[in-house]
Amino acid sequence: MISTNLSASLPQNAELDGREGSLNEQPSDTPKVMDSTPPPMAGTRRYRWRMIITLLVLLVAWIGAGFSPTFLQTESLPAILADYVGWLMFFGGLSLRFWATWFIGGRKAREVVCYGPYSLTRNPLYVGTFLMIMSLAFVLKSPTFAVATLIVIAYYCVAVVPLEERLLRHQFGLVYANYCHSVPRWLPRFGTVYSPPVSMISHPMRNELRRALWWLPLPLLAELHTYCRNLPEWPHWLNWP
Repeated sequence: MISTNLSASLPQNAELDGREGSLNEQPSDTPKVMDSTPPPMAGTRRYRWRMIITLLVLLVAWIGAGFSPTFLQTESLPAILADYVGWLMFFGGLSLRFWATWFIGGRKAREVVCYGPYSLTRNPLYVGTFLMIMSLAFVLKSPTFAVATLIVIAYYCVAVVPLEERLLRHQFGLVYANYCHSVPRWLPRFGTVYSPPVSMISHPMRNELRRALWWLPLPLLAELHTYCRNLPEWPHWLNWP
C-alpha cells in the first residue's frame, strides 16, 4: 500500500462499487482527477514495520498475561460468557475476511471495489482481523491483551490506513474520493449494503484459506493457556490483569 509498486498489496478500498453510493464499475469515460500531491514516501517505513510492531505488542501482552494469575475462574459464569463472546467474535471476523476476499480478491489493483462488504465499510479485511485479535483477549480473559489490541488498532488508524487511502486516492482519483465520501472508513453503515453477484477468483480465496489455517489454532492455544494459568503449579511471575 505504499509507493508505486505497493499498489498490488493495497487493501481494497474500493470507491466505486456500490458501497455507499452506487459506483459499481468505473466507466471508461470517467475522468480520473489525480491528487497533485505526490505519494507520501516518507511513510513507507512505518508501513513496512506494521506487522513487526503488531506482533511485538501482542506477543508482549500475551506473555505478560500468560504468566499472571487470571481473575476469572475457569468454570465461573463470567469466564464462560467471555469464551462465548470470544469465539463468536473470532468466527465473525473470519467470515468477514472471507466475504471481503471473495469481492476484492484479484480486483484491488484494477478498480475501486465498493460492493459486498466494501459497501458497508472501506476496510472490511482490517475490521475482520481486529475482531479476531480482540477475540483472543476474551478467550484469554485478559484486559492486558485487550488494551494491546486497542493499541494496535489505534496504530493502524493513525499510521497505516490513512497512508493507504492517500495512495489509493492518488491512484484512482475522484472515483476513490467519492467512495470515501460515501462509505465510512470503519463502522459499517448497514442501510447501504450493495452485494451484486460476482465470480470468485480462486487464487486469493486459497490464500485466505491458508491464512485461516494459521489463525484457527490461536483461540485453541488461548484456551489451553487460560486453563494452565488456573493451575496452582503454573508460574505466576507477573501480576498483569
